[in-house]
Amino acid sequence: MSLRTDTPKIIVGLPAYNEEVHIGTVILQARQYAGEVIVADDGSHDRTAKIAELAGARVIRHQVNGGYGSAIKTLLDEGRQRDVDILVIIDADGQHDPDQIPLFIKSILDGNDMAIGSRKADSNNIPAYRRVGQNILSSSTRILSGSNISDTECGFRAYSRKALSLIQPKENGMAISAEIVSEATAKGLKVAEIPVSAIYIGDGSTLHPIKHGVTNLQRITIMISERRPLLFFGVAGVIMSLVGVAAGINVAKNYYLETPVLQTGTALLSMLFITVGMLSIFTGLILDVIVRRLNR
Repeated sequence: MSLRTDTPKIIVGLPAYNEEVHIGTVILQARQYAGEVIVADDGSHDRTAKIAELAGARVIRHQVNGGYGSAIKTLLDEGRQRDVDILVIIDADGQHDPDQIPLFIKSILDGNDMAIGSRKADSNNIPAYRRVGQNILSSSTRILSGSNISDTECGFRAYSRKALSLIQPKENGMAISAEIVSEATAKGLKVAEIPVSAIYIGDGSTLHPIKHGVTNLQRITIMISERRPLLFFGVAGVIMSLVGVAAGINVAKNYYLETPVLQTGTALLSMLFITVGMLSIFTGLILDVIVRRLNR
């Protein structure tokens, strides 16, 4: 299925870092469905840029490697500057099927502001350790955004002109995927999920999965504390307060019902946990008021 792109104006964007092995094939397939393919070459040291140009893509080069988010921001900026109707972003490492691009285009043409790929239906093809990591990150992103998107980490996405105008991410790393979901939810964009194939190749990704996962989770946790402080500090405060109360009850029980000896250490820890817990709750309340006023 090929789509002519005179109207609407469609561009496919590829973030790329040292992807000389697969990028040529991905571009040649993607060119069937868009008027132009743009590659954001994020400081690659191999022949990524040269092969991309030979395959017919326009290449925007970063002098240094700024991170996945940096490449995504370049592609989003390019979509805004060119006033495209639809920007489809697909990974350059061969782990997305370019022949599924029309599904994303149709979703935007049907009235959605964003379309995000979901690998859940094909999750058996995903290595178990990656599946666990994706579930943890997706759960964290759902806490951050308040959305119910099942696969928030999938990089196969499409943006309408409206989405491009409203979403202004700041993250330079992989956490940009979660940030964009959070932005889309906060701004009331209509987001659809598109079932996509889960393709994993031995040499596909240039990122170490564990390092990527831990770094991503750290950034998402920080974003939760910044954007939903009442939830972040409130939950932590309630847990600490409950631990303190439980310790205090145990101290009182031992003193009055067993031996009349005060467990001083446990009593002090009980007071500490209750105090810190209450401070955390009030911190969350204060920061929540500040964040709400800033958002207005």
